[in-house]
Amino acid sequence: MADVLSDMKKLDKKNNPIPFSITVRTFNLQNKSGGSIKVYEKAVLLNPPKRKGAKRLAMDTAFKNPNHWENRTRNIKVDNQIKKINILFIIEYNGKKVVY
Repeated sequence: MADVLSDMKKLDKKNNPIPFSITVRTFNLQNKSGGSIKVYEKAVLLNPPKRKGAKRLAMDTAFKNPNHWENRTRNIKVDNQIKKINILFIIEYNGKKVVY
C-alpha cells in the first residue's frame, strides 16, 4: 500500500503529476451504501495548496484542511472532475492487485 501512495505522488520532469489507472470500491459511511467498483483511467493525485490560507479562484473562501491522513482519503482528478477515494478500498493500481 505504501508503494501505491508514494507512486501516486510522482511528478514528471515538468513537475506535473503522472497519470495512473486505479480501481476502487465505493462506500458511503453516512447511509451505509456502496460496494460498487469504480475504475478511473488517467487519474492524477491532487496536491494541497503550497501555502496556507490560499484562496480559490472561483470563490472567496480559503481551502479547508481535508485531514486526508486521519480519514485515509485522497482526492484524484479524472476527466476534470474531482473524486475522493478511500485508500483502504483500492483494489488495483495500474493493473496490479493491491495487497495490504
